[in-house]
Amino acid sequence: MIKKIRINKKLTALAVCLFFSIAGAASGQRLISLQPARAIELALQNNETVRKTEKVVERAKANLRVSKAIYLPQVGVTSEYQRQKNGDIDERDYLTRAQMSMLLAQFGEIPDALDDAQEEVRKAEIEYERAKKESVHAVRNLWHNIILTQGEIEQRRAIEVELQEKLKGTRDKHKEKRIPFLSRLNTELELSEQQLALNELQRRLDVDTAELISLIGLDPLAQVVLSQPLPDDDIALDAAVELALASNLDLRDLQGDMVRQERLAAETIWNRFPELSAEARYKDLHVLLEQHQQNRTWDAKALYDPVILDRERDVPSIFETNPRTQNGWEVRFNLNIPLYDGNKTENLRSVEIAELERLQLEYIEKTKSIRVEVRRDYRAVANAKERMEIEEQRVRIREQQLRTIERVLDEVTVDIPGYQSLTYNDAFQTQAQFTEAQRIFYQARRDYAEAKEKLRETMQWIE
Repeated sequence: MIKKIRINKKLTALAVCLFFSIAGAASGQRLISLQPARAIELALQNNETVRKTEKVVERAKANLRVSKAIYLPQVGVTSEYQRQKNGDIDERDYLTRAQMSMLLAQFGEIPDALDDAQEEVRKAEIEYERAKKESVHAVRNLWHNIILTQGEIEQRRAIEVELQEKLKGTRDKHKEKRIPFLSRLNTELELSEQQLALNELQRRLDVDTAELISLIGLDPLAQVVLSQPLPDDDIALDAAVELALASNLDLRDLQGDMVRQERLAAETIWNRFPELSAEARYKDLHVLLEQHQQNRTWDAKALYDPVILDRERDVPSIFETNPRTQNGWEVRFNLNIPLYDGNKTENLRSVEIAELERLQLEYIEKTKSIRVEVRRDYRAVANAKERMEIEEQRVRIREQQLRTIERVLDEVTVDIPGYQSLTYNDAFQTQAQFTEAQRIFYQARRDYAEAKEKLRETMQWIE
């Protein structure tokens, strides 16, 4: 009797033995034993897609540092050289100043360049997290496929061994003319079906293994052994929904958009702030308050520009436009108070508030969608599990029917109620039904694994 097709505790050990036997025959190949956590770690380290998005984050952060450079001290040197000749008189003039400035404070709107750089970093970090999640899910899907393929190969090989023994006995019985030739052909057909399935599985295993090796960045010539299957997830529906809401990157992106939009709405009030500029100078030390025309932003900074090399002109020159020295002190102040701007500020605020409310509605809509998607995928896992169990039972039934028909046809003395008047056409049909039931069962196992991983992807859960 052929062994019942089921997932058992020996599956992992048999799979490991299979791969060790294959690896032993492959000369010049390295054997690597992988655990799920290690494979995921290697994928995050070596996968090109993840590394590219990581470089995008590094570039965005470098651009942000460029935008923030104005908040650090600025030091430089300015030199001036001037020469003129009038007859026999050759005049030369040298002037060099050191420049040291520091932004003391900034108030008003966040400058557009800085705002864009901050947004670029935020978006790049989200895409980096998305690439990591996709890489993890890809590894897990391949892991499921390989483990299931290994298990199916082992089970079908056990069936193949028993069919070979059965075929040997069938041939002996046929030689003795105890059974007809069709019985022998039926056994050979059943064996051929199993061998075909094994060959297809070996090819599929080769492709999936090569894809896994490529994904995690191992040597293409390496031979890997998967040490264990992925653990089953044990999570309640309510917990799954809450985890999805906490992990979803689209919601995280919308939250960042809403925070930024709240700031933009609040910054419209700066349009009513007076246009203000001021300067206070004592000798070579300046304290400036300047307004940027492009943004409603005011910068308060200190500037110190002493003369470090000076050679005065011999006589007054038409080229001299600035004083050579700065002595004493100076104060300048300018204030322009807007009284009415044609409701410009109010309308700008309405624009930003409307956009904020749109983002809030989009956030609510996305939250509802995630709740429904998680519930749908969660129920799909339950459906796939039930379908797998039913198909497993169907395989056992088809197998029992086939073996009973074979006994009735091979042993004329056997009389089983409900199995009278059977022909070899019945045996062939039952054999086809058994083979199809096997195929459907193995596919149902894969569908169950895919449904579980689909739920994880919807939850964006990579733990």
